[in-house]
Amino acid sequence: MDIALHLGAHLTDGTQLRNCLLHNSAMLEADRVLVPRARNFLSLLTDAATHIASGHGAPDAFGHLLASVSAPEDTRRLVLSAPRLLARLPETLDETRFYPDADRRIAALRHMFAGQDVTVFLAIRNPASYVPAFLSSGKVQSAGADDHEIEADTLRWSEFIGRFQQIWPEARLTIWCDEDTPFIWHRVLRIISDHQPETEFAKSFAWFDSVLRDGASDKLAAYLDASPPVDETHRQRVITAFLDKFSDDEKLEIDTSVTGWDAARIDDLTALYDADTDLIRTMPGIRFIAP
Repeated sequence: MDIALHLGAHLTDGTQLRNCLLHNSAMLEADRVLVPRARNFLSLLTDAATHIASGHGAPDAFGHLLASVSAPEDTRRLVLSAPRLLARLPETLDETRFYPDADRRIAALRHMFAGQDVTVFLAIRNPASYVPAFLSSGKVQSAGADDHEIEADTLRWSEFIGRFQQIWPEARLTIWCDEDTPFIWHRVLRIISDHQPETEFAKSFAWFDSVLRDGASDKLAAYLDASPPVDETHRQRVITAFLDKFSDDEKLEIDTSVTGWDAARIDDLTALYDADTDLIRTMPGIRFIAP
């Protein structure tokens, strides 16, 4: 069975990917693709990963997973979207690294999915916006994790991805930049579900509510429905035009007051992120989705 494991990252698309695929569950199930709700598997997998990571066994965890999501025997692809499998949000950063304590969780997931064909999906995000969002989170503040003296210059997604590959070398990794999501959203949906619908995924344009003014996402959907793009380049041109005309600055604004960073500091961090992204593209075994 093919397993598509969407592990976030935290503070990227939230639950929008899973929710969109759930809206299309009937169409996907007809193609033998199962997208279960997180409540049907998250506690089971989290508990099993915790037991394995602490040195205890979790016999037939994969069999229990299939039973918990009522997977038909002919299921060809199981899509599991759950960033919390790696860590809780307050645990996603320390002073210098992303997911500093996730190694044992990764090893536990490898153990649970042994013998399965696993592709891991991960969106990464510019530390210049990730760190302020992290520090501003109520969950992070409640846990006291906002007391970290984060050295943002040292944060590298490539370091985390390299650790992941060392621990779970059999898993294939598909990576994209959260900032590119408007231009690749529909491709990500198709790739993670391994499904090529004849029409758009239902509710797929709801994602654009997070960046466009109210009502603009419906206009975008109506435009592309009336004039279907001939290819991805055409789609991106249309989306770019809508972003130029209907972007909501308040939704896109990054509040850096919690860090005290000025524009020059943000530019420096962004340049480091761009270089890190270029490095990830060259890493063996990585599929990188880009506009």
